[in-house]
Amino acid sequence: MKKACIAGMVFLGCFMSQFEVVAQSQESTKEVKMEQMDNNTYEIHLTVEGMSCQAGCADGIDKMLGKQEGVSKSKTTYTTGLSVIWYDKKVISEKEILALISGKGFKATVSKGDED
Repeated sequence: MKKACIAGMVFLGCFMSQFEVVAQSQESTKEVKMEQMDNNTYEIHLTVEGMSCQAGCADGIDKMLGKQEGVSKSKTTYTTGLSVIWYDKKVISEKEILALISGKGFKATVSKGDED
């Protein structure tokens, strides 16, 4: 019985380490894509008001923005009320991003010192 448990734990450990390697390689690929996009990608910092949770509000904003053409990444945090968005100005404008967030029922403003 002990040998079977040990074998199972070894198998599980190997299995789980494979997922970690895959996740790390996928993350590295995403980082490379961001570096390649740096010439056309801009970063904007927003203050978002009206959120009441991470899962529905902040993550919902990120999910919605992630579907928008021209937005390469979005990270919104409920606890800080901040959102950082990476986007291509040639495809989507700052005003369009603000309008999209407003359309979800939140008030978003550009953080001070981050205006173009």
